[in-house]
Amino acid sequence: MADLSYYITKRDLLYDPKSTPAKLAAAGRSLFERECYSDALDFFERAKDEAGLKDIKALALKIGDSFLLSRLERYSRKLVTEQDWQAVIEIADKNGLSSMANFARRRLAPPPEASIRPGVQPLEEASEVDKK
Repeated sequence: MADLSYYITKRDLLYDPKSTPAKLAAAGRSLFERECYSDALDFFERAKDEAGLKDIKALALKIGDSFLLSRLERYSRKLVTEQDWQAVIEIADKNGLSSMANFARRRLAPPPEASIRPGVQPLEEASEVDKK
């Protein structure tokens, strides 16, 4: 296999239309073993390697890495649950990774309510006025 420590080699392999899922998954596994987790995730996603994706998720939950968990969620919302986010918060806090824990807390927080400035009509009301 090509030297995956060079970013151009990684890019070329990742986006080559001739790269097979097996080749991409093998590259992802190699990167995972070398603790290049984000790069490994790129290859697992491209290969649609479910085992590799599960390994990334297990690692994210084990070390409290909300960045990897959010990348998995972007790939497929079915891969990450609310309980996973709670677990990442607990582990990140335990491991002293306050920024990771805070990121996960923000992810779980309900969206802020929209506020309407005084004198501005809500969209529904404005549309009724425009119809007259």
